[in-house]
Amino acid sequence: MKKTLLLLPAVLLLFATGCGQNSQSSSKSDSVRTSQSKKQAKKSSTSSKRSSAASKTDNASGSSSSVATPSSSANGTADATEQRYAALKQATYNQLGQVKWPANYAVNPNQYLNVLGTGDSHNYSLFFSQGNAALAYNDASLQSVNAEFAIQKKTYANASQAQAQISADQSTQGLPQVAIGDGISATKQGAAGSTYLTWQEGRWTITVRASTINGEDPLPLAKQAVAWFASNALPVPDSHGTVDLSVTTSDTRQNQITWTEGSQVFLISGLDPMKTIREGTETR
Repeated sequence: MKKTLLLLPAVLLLFATGCGQNSQSSSKSDSVRTSQSKKQAKKSSTSSKRSSAASKTDNASGSSSSVATPSSSANGTADATEQRYAALKQATYNQLGQVKWPANYAVNPNQYLNVLGTGDSHNYSLFFSQGNAALAYNDASLQSVNAEFAIQKKTYANASQAQAQISADQSTQGLPQVAIGDGISATKQGAAGSTYLTWQEGRWTITVRASTINGEDPLPLAKQAVAWFASNALPVPDSHGTVDLSVTTSDTRQNQITWTEGSQVFLISGLDPMKTIREGTETR
């Protein structure tokens, strides 16, 4: 069967996360004289001891309650994170309409998710970044941040123009095959100092690139991607879409997921290849 390989487009689309111990007290009754004053003294002493025991029991109970506080605090933090994520989503919807948005977004411990949105409902860009402070949606300082993840949309005059932005497949007939897991084989091709592994999953053409100059191997990343896609699905393109992943680390969002829906082209991009496809499969 004829196999195809998508060559990556050079065009960059300009879409601008003790138990308390109860003290027990006991007292032994000594033999006492029958005088009324001694009996009163004993009663007073016994009452004092009982009061002390009750006080210790109350203190122990209070200590147990305070130990449970961290768990309550953790739940509160999770709730606050979810509330912030929902608030960022609503702020984005208020500005740009019903945009593409990840159902969940993984944030590193002690970090906050921040979002910058630009454009309008027809052409927009959303930039996701993590920082030490929880900034307001569209905070001015976010314009100078190198976002780790982005979702962009561009609208064309018609579906044909939109689909033309997705590069056409080229023949890879006769290229060697490499097993990448889940019963899938990828074609292997070398060009311009890079090695490419390419395979099809439904309407998607997926390509992993590695630099031969840097001694990189595309196979491990290809296997990770296959394992993820085995149980996580990307959005469904009208015709076909592309996933381009890079082993080489870069400060640009070179890992990209591109597809069309009618006259609209969507681009998801990220700094890290696996985070890009994880968040990509969360996006609808």
